[in-house]
Amino acid sequence: MNPILLIARKESRELLGSGRGLAWLLALSAVLSVLGLLFVSNTELSLLDNAQVVTMELGTITALGALLAVVLGSDAIAGERERATLIPLLLSPARRTDIVLGKMGNQLVGWLVMYLIGLPYLWAVGSSGQNLAQACAYLALFGTPLVLGFGFLAQGLSSRAAAVRSALVPSLLALILLGGPVMLGPSFRQSAIGSWLDRVNPFAAAINSFDSVVIDSQSLSAQLARLAIVLIWLAATAAFARSSATSMNV
Repeated sequence: MNPILLIARKESRELLGSGRGLAWLLALSAVLSVLGLLFVSNTELSLLDNAQVVTMELGTITALGALLAVVLGSDAIAGERERATLIPLLLSPARRTDIVLGKMGNQLVGWLVMYLIGLPYLWAVGSSGQNLAQACAYLALFGTPLVLGFGFLAQGLSSRAAAVRSALVPSLLALILLGGPVMLGPSFRQSAIGSWLDRVNPFAAAINSFDSVVIDSQSLSAQLARLAIVLIWLAATAAFARSSATSMNV
């Protein structure tokens, strides 16, 4: 069997079959549940327009998926190094590029599970509103490359780090730096710095597309520039992960 598929299958089994992996998925599901309850029970949040609620839910699912990818990516290589299993992995017939892609299979499965978990919550908060089908489709279209990009970034840092913590901290900082300004609201994003970040930030590109499609009912053609930013982010982080794996020391 292809070594990429072998590694991806092994990693996916560990994610879905281990207590730690299931605990992460359970914790992320709990966050979505609490957010859904707030939308229903909180007086101010329950008065929000349905499309705004769906957009907020899309952003939350994407952010949680990116968080999961960062955690898994940080453990991808540095975790093998800590568990003293990196040398046997490198001595296997798999090339280092195969290892990178195989490890990414784990993060892809994690995002797929996160996506499927999020769909019922989207339906619960947006079933009576507009563009729910488009919201689900754009969550896959923009969320997948954005989330996997964070996974590649964390994996690249993991290849250069001696411990999982050393890769996890800068990966989380990158997630906060890219996602934080978007979550701060329109007042910050309308400033000079915020406007510039919106043009180059892949997280902002995804959130702005969710807003345009769900609230303003814009077409895919209006989102192509933002989609290009997200795909460039994915390509750049994938190249970084591959380069880090090729040059990493045991």
